[in-house]
Amino acid sequence: MTAFFYPEQTICSNVTYGLLSTAVFANRKSLRDLSGHTVIIVTDELVDDTLSRAVADLILRRGCKNIAFCGESSEEMQEIFDQEDREINGFNDVTGYEDFAITRRFEDIQDLSEEISMCWGDVLVLCSNMGLLRECQRVINEEIAIY
Repeated sequence: MTAFFYPEQTICSNVTYGLLSTAVFANRKSLRDLSGHTVIIVTDELVDDTLSRAVADLILRRGCKNIAFCGESSEEMQEIFDQEDREINGFNDVTGYEDFAITRRFEDIQDLSEEISMCWGDVLVLCSNMGLLRECQRVINEEIAIY
């Protein structure tokens, strides 16, 4: 059997975009179970702490175990997600975490296409504002145009 690899499909067919809020999860059946998703959060400004924790709680409780962060506030967001993950999944002194999410950061939004291409399953890109969302879409569309 011969398998064909189509980069443009790998980069764009499984990506969903949304604004960083709990509303993005409200009526989407495809986002009820995030265990097969990678969530990428792009934020350049500090988001309200209560909102950040609510989004982290929602994403983690829906089973997402692969989360990446990008932007000027990515370090702060990663810390919030790591704290929520410890609260949800606990820490056992003997064996460490029972079940935990893998979080990581990448520096430049221009690397978004590469990050997405390395993801297995579906990708949810959440941005802190509409300008960033459009920038993420532009980066992906430029990558598709190359192919």
